[in-house]
Amino acid sequence: MSRRNTLGSALLALGVVALIGPALFPVQPVLYHDTGYGSPENESQLREQGYRIVAYEKLSERGQQLYVETLRAGGEHTVPVGEGAPAFSYPDSERLGETEDYTERRRLTTVVIERPPESDLPPADEPLRAAEHSLRQERNEENQERQPVATPSEAAVEERQRAIARYDLVTTRTDKPPLTATPQLLRIVPALLGILAIGTGGYLRSSP
Repeated sequence: MSRRNTLGSALLALGVVALIGPALFPVQPVLYHDTGYGSPENESQLREQGYRIVAYEKLSERGQQLYVETLRAGGEHTVPVGEGAPAFSYPDSERLGETEDYTERRRLTTVVIERPPESDLPPADEPLRAAEHSLRQERNEENQERQPVATPSEAAVEERQRAIARYDLVTTRTDKPPLTATPQLLRIVPALLGILAIGTGGYLRSSP
């Protein structure tokens, strides 16, 4: 066998291994933590809607750490399975698919963190427009004559922001990591190398 054919065969074998390897070691799921827009509603209203409310001070040390890290990460944070917090439920897609009741799904996936009025926590993950939209919506509902609604004052917006930030919605679930995550990239690279190796090996084997 010529050196060209030998190299081609080696590349074909390497390419097959590179393609099969990732399938033998599937990506492990991770625990997601997402902070939502918060809510301007009070505690009793949130409980009536089926939300579970936990004061930040009552969270375990791990729960507080995960909440803060999620805020610092821009609203989304993942950790490996087994490194979550007891206050958070991490349902997977199968469990959620079996739950048809919306209130029950919300109970499974969402915890409302009651933030201390005065604290050094990172800012809650609610944009300014959420407060403005909330105020405009209320005024539109109250405006029976459908007259133009004035832009909310800066003081009103700040007050609504404080109300929204008081109760911060944290949604948790178990799911596969995003395609941009390191485990996913580590699977894509071998596959691309495998395709390249098979293509090159096939060319070397077939060319005169």
